[in-house]
Amino acid sequence: MTVAPIARRSRIRRVGDTIRRRPVVLLVVLGLSCAAIAWLRIPAIAQGTFWAEDGRTFISSAALGGPSVLFKPYAGYLHTVPRLVAAGVVLLPVDQWALATTAAACAIAGALAVVVFVCTRDLVPWLPARLFIAGLTVLAPLAPREVLGNLANLHSVFLWALFWVVLSRPRRMRTAIILSGVALFGALTEIQVLFLAPLLLLRSRDWLVWIVRAGLLAGMVVQLVVTLSWPRAENTNPAVDSLSIAYGYLINSAMPLVVPQSRIGPVLAATGPAVGIAVLAVVVAAAIYVMVRGTRGQRLLVAAALSGSVLIYVASVATNPDTFYDYAQFTSAQLSNAWLTRYGVVPSMLLALVLPVAAAIAFGSRRRRPALSWSVIAVAAVAASLVAAQFGPQLTRRSYGPAWQPQLAAATAECHRDDELRFVNLKETLGWTVTVPCVDLTGRVDADH
Repeated sequence: MTVAPIARRSRIRRVGDTIRRRPVVLLVVLGLSCAAIAWLRIPAIAQGTFWAEDGRTFISSAALGGPSVLFKPYAGYLHTVPRLVAAGVVLLPVDQWALATTAAACAIAGALAVVVFVCTRDLVPWLPARLFIAGLTVLAPLAPREVLGNLANLHSVFLWALFWVVLSRPRRMRTAIILSGVALFGALTEIQVLFLAPLLLLRSRDWLVWIVRAGLLAGMVVQLVVTLSWPRAENTNPAVDSLSIAYGYLINSAMPLVVPQSRIGPVLAATGPAVGIAVLAVVVAAAIYVMVRGTRGQRLLVAAALSGSVLIYVASVATNPDTFYDYAQFTSAQLSNAWLTRYGVVPSMLLALVLPVAAAIAFGSRRRRPALSWSVIAVAAVAASLVAAQFGPQLTRRSYGPAWQPQLAAATAECHRDDELRFVNLKETLGWTVTVPCVDLTGRVDADH
């Protein structure tokens, strides 16, 4: 009798089997990893510094107001998730407010990375491509500058996640209900989800899909009512010319995918728009590959990503014009210190997803067309490496403080000196201040109040 040798399963197959048996483990690891990456990309001083509306608007309102502030519009729309987080943060000791705000924003980004991963299942079947796309939630090169680790711009991360939610098809009722909740709270935080409305025409007969979209639509309707009732102040700056908008798109959306933030200015001064055009050309070539080789869903995905990328950047700059967006008018010296805007973060993520989608298609057809398939995978791998290379701490607009904790001793002493003093103002970024009740610093409650 002869015994056939037992083939040893490859390590990749064993990992795949484990993921299929225990998918929750993968989701938890992914969420925690992405939250940690978001935290690590923010320098230490920035982790303990409030950014913009985080302190002045959300934390101050939560510390001074009642539950009604959760539904208070700001700048023309609701910011429900930031206000909910702020309401929880002010329950902690005052010295932890800034760090807790940053940590909470990073944790939410990690959770949204999991949402993206789940929603990519049908459109991007290759696991490495799915993981990279989910990782873009926290690995987008310009994200640390103003988007990661704060509540003020958490809405941008929600917009990216909701793009995938709208395109997904849940297979279970439980998943549909969870995604519907994410869609509701995301829409109640980001008014730009209105740009996703055309995508609601897809899969219009699938009832599980409409459970998800019910949450999104409810949030959209509320945001529309709010913005019509409490419109934001009109920007009176001169409009940005079309050429500058196009140039800015290359600078803020395309170039960061291959050029680190600190080098974008010098590269611009030396080469002008050449690098941005080259990046865009590679993305367009990958999009053409998807259009030829991909499924109908993948073609729709890439078309929506490219059009959405342009639309979001153009709409953001057009509605918030300023002189630092006049890139086409800049000299080489001015380009070397060009302004980099958060308006390019989500458009950059939408551009970046095209290459892993192409790579997933190529991986599936590698046996039929090996030369072309492996070429596409190689280009996508290089692009992913260039993005991942920017993993470390990045310069942010709060990298120079003022840090929160060092101010507390003086503020506490001031409250102790004056029994009639009810509030103190602490410094934060942009020259703004955070109003803190003295009772939160001293623990003493004035009987008259």
